[in-house]
Amino acid sequence: MSVRASGTDARALIAASARVREAVPLLIEAAEPGQRVALVGGVVRDLLRGMEAREVDVVVEGDGIAYAKRLAALTGADVRLYPAFGTATIASRPPVDVATARSETYEQPGALPTIAPATLEQDLARRDLTVNAIAAVVAGPDVGALLDPFGGAADVQAGVVRLLRPDAFEEDATRLVRAARYVVRLGATADPALVHAAKAACYGGFVTRTGPTRMMDALRLIFDEPEPATVLSLLVEWGVLAAIEPGLAVDHAQVQAAWTLLEDEARDADRVALGLGLMTNGLDPARRSGWLTEGGLDRSTIKSALAAADGATLAASIGGQSDADVDAACARVPAEGVIAAGGDEAARYLSRLRHIALGVDGDDVRRVAAVEGPEIGRLLIELRRACIDGTVADTRDAQLAWLADDARRD
Repeated sequence: MSVRASGTDARALIAASARVREAVPLLIEAAEPGQRVALVGGVVRDLLRGMEAREVDVVVEGDGIAYAKRLAALTGADVRLYPAFGTATIASRPPVDVATARSETYEQPGALPTIAPATLEQDLARRDLTVNAIAAVVAGPDVGALLDPFGGAADVQAGVVRLLRPDAFEEDATRLVRAARYVVRLGATADPALVHAAKAACYGGFVTRTGPTRMMDALRLIFDEPEPATVLSLLVEWGVLAAIEPGLAVDHAQVQAAWTLLEDEARDADRVALGLGLMTNGLDPARRSGWLTEGGLDRSTIKSALAAADGATLAASIGGQSDADVDAACARVPAEGVIAAGGDEAARYLSRLRHIALGVDGDDVRRVAAVEGPEIGRLLIELRRACIDGTVADTRDAQLAWLADDARRD
């Protein structure tokens, strides 16, 4: 039975958030007469926790695509439509994700669902977690109602993540990853029944029934979370990673250290490649590339992930070495591999050495040293080493003089 506020509960929640409060009038204006529109999922959780929402998730009864077009016209923002799913994303401030209220049926575990238009209540009932099945109605006959048919608001306040239905993980194993993300993101505890269902789904082979690209898409989202190491450790505890691919594992301390180094010195690195690489360093090297490829990753991401998986090899080669040797070794490896190697040497390279730029280029080498072809590259490498070692000053004139001296030596 849904919980209907007395006309103030949902409004009071919305009023506490400036961002959502400013968005609601447009959400109402875009609705057709009598059309029910509700805030759902993450935005409601944020409101219940007294936090400012990062984005606005909306479910509408009726034609969600038509609603999204009207809302985009009102905001003047670009809109991306996904008619096959009845969803849309509007690049407003804050961003708004629109979904048509729907029901889902699964012909078999792991299959994509068959969807049909539904009411808000039916849409909430088809979800996976109670904390994801709360709605605040902003337009329609019951505007102001807080729909909470499964006690999700109480679970948010209590800091517990519970399954809405015991077979949710069997229907779609990507929900295992989402559950772990929510447990960590909310600083919550996983309900014992959820943990039991997660382990049962892994043991029962339901994870393998979900295609590799869908599981990879779910895993990629982990690396946008504030604490990916904790999410991955939870998936190890539940048996999810081993069910996805035997040999997948994580060292919590290693991932934590890598993320600290990334945040401090290498925010330009590919977080997905780094995280997946650290997950696969326990796989047989011959299997790593195959598993990443089966997941639908592009070549660049796979290359960086493989470098991260082999971070221990780089760490062994640069340990205790000079700056010039560290620079030479790390320059041949994607940044994700350097981060995975860790240690003082990797930190020195990422924070300082990789940013050193010569004051001369190949044309200067050709003109001053009078060389061609591979000799140009060789001299640039030697000059860079000399600059890092401190035997050549960090000025263009000093580097030109070195090239001239090198030419005379030859």
